[in-house]
Amino acid sequence: MIVVAVILYATLNSDPMGADQLPAIPHIDKLIHAVMFGGLFSAIAFDRYRAGLSIGTKPLLVIAIICAGAGALDEFGQEAMHNGRSADIVDLVADCTGIAVAYFTAPPAIRKVVKKR
Repeated sequence: MIVVAVILYATLNSDPMGADQLPAIPHIDKLIHAVMFGGLFSAIAFDRYRAGLSIGTKPLLVIAIICAGAGALDEFGQEAMHNGRSADIVDLVADCTGIAVAYFTAPPAIRKVVKKR
C-alpha cells in the first residue's frame, strides 16, 4: 500500500517535488515512471512469494497486466483531475518498460533474498 500511495502522490499531485528540485536531465520523469511501476510489480511479487504463493510465469503475467492497467488508470486520472498535468502515452510506455524489466529481474532477486533469511 505504501508503494501505491507514493505512486499516486507522485503522479497525481500537481507538483510533487517542485519543478526546480528535479535534476536537469532530459526525460528523467520517464525513468521515474519506469522505476515506480517496476517497483510496484516487484513489491506485489515479493509479497506474493513471502505469502507462500507462486511467482511463476502465469501469476507474474497477471501481476504485470494489473500494474500496466494501474498505469493506464493513473494517466486517465491525471487527465481527469485538471490540475496542470495531462495524460501522456510515453509515460504509460515508461510504466510498462519498468514492469517488463521487473518481470525478468525481480523473481530471481526475490528468491535469493528470501532464501538468505
